[in-house]
Amino acid sequence: MDFSQTYPGLPSMVPAIRAFIAALLDGSPRREDAAVIVSELATNSLRHTPSGDPDGQIWVAVSITTGWARIAVTDQGGGGWERAMGHAGEDEETGRGLEIVEALANKFGHDITEAGQTVWAELTWSGPETTAAGSSAGSPAAVQ
Repeated sequence: MDFSQTYPGLPSMVPAIRAFIAALLDGSPRREDAAVIVSELATNSLRHTPSGDPDGQIWVAVSITTGWARIAVTDQGGGGWERAMGHAGEDEETGRGLEIVEALANKFGHDITEAGQTVWAELTWSGPETTAAGSSAGSPAAVQ
C-alpha cells in the first residue's frame, strides 16, 4: 500500500507528519522508529532546503507491505546532498539527525528527483503481520 501527503514548509508541520506515519504503522513494532525517522528527515528538509522558505513544501510518502515500510521525504533541494563527516559534539543541539536515521533504519539513502531530492529509509520487522493502520495481512486496511 502506498500513501502520501503534501505539507507546507513550516516546522509546525513536523508533528502532523509524525502522526501521519505513526497512524499508518499502528500495530507495527517499528512504529516509533518510523515516527522518529520521518521527524528527522522532515526537519532536515525544512532546515536545509528551499522547502523551509515561505511557500515551500515537502512531500511525505510511505509504502507498506507485510513486515516492511519505506518512508520517503521529498523536498525542493537541489540534490547537492553531502553527508557531514564526523559526529556532533556533546554540547551541540543539532547534527545528529542522519546518525539517528542510520541507527534506526535497515537501509537509508538519497535520490535526486524532478521535484528536488528524496531522502528515504526502509524498516523491516517480523512478528505481527501489520501492513497499514493496524490491519493484519489479508484484512482490509483502516486507512486508504
